[in-house]
Amino acid sequence: PDSTVSEWADEHRALSEVASAEPGRWRTSRTPYLREIMDCLSPAHPAERVVVMAGAQIGKTECGNNWIGYVVHRAPGPMLMVQPTVEVAKRVSKQRIAPMIEATPALRERVAESRARDSGNTVQMKEFNGGLLIITGANSGAGLRSMPVRVLFMDEGDEYPGDVDGQGDAVALAEKRT
Repeated sequence: PDSTVSEWADEHRALSEVASAEPGRWRTSRTPYLREIMDCLSPAHPAERVVVMAGAQIGKTECGNNWIGYVVHRAPGPMLMVQPTVEVAKRVSKQRIAPMIEATPALRERVAESRARDSGNTVQMKEFNGGLLIITGANSGAGLRSMPVRVLFMDEGDEYPGDVDGQGDAVALAEKRT
């Protein structure tokens, strides 16, 4: 698609009352310093790796969440989201990803309700037409080598263990999935 992640977010993303201090329509103009990061995550951009090092609570994870939303809606494929631990991954899924899907109509119509039997929407897996999102922890060797992916979102990488179950570096294990 011709649109960028930031354009998609401005057009489609809604911030839920559950997960945001400012619920309602996403506005990149509210955090203009995030535009370049999101646009580098867009399929038409030549970057293969985007690394962000910045202060706490400035919207970095929301850039990644917007990227997830973009992929689900406009460029479906297999994705892996890695958090520092499986416990954190489950919490992020429940507190950030599920509310984002529920609050954003373009996502809600593509990801089955988690209450539906065999919906493909669990805490650690969100299936949608043309792809799926696996959400795991950097401390899970099995989660890091579970499947090939086109999109890899690694959040809070400075908290990853140096060795996962005697199998090596979490970042290297996850990157092998791409």
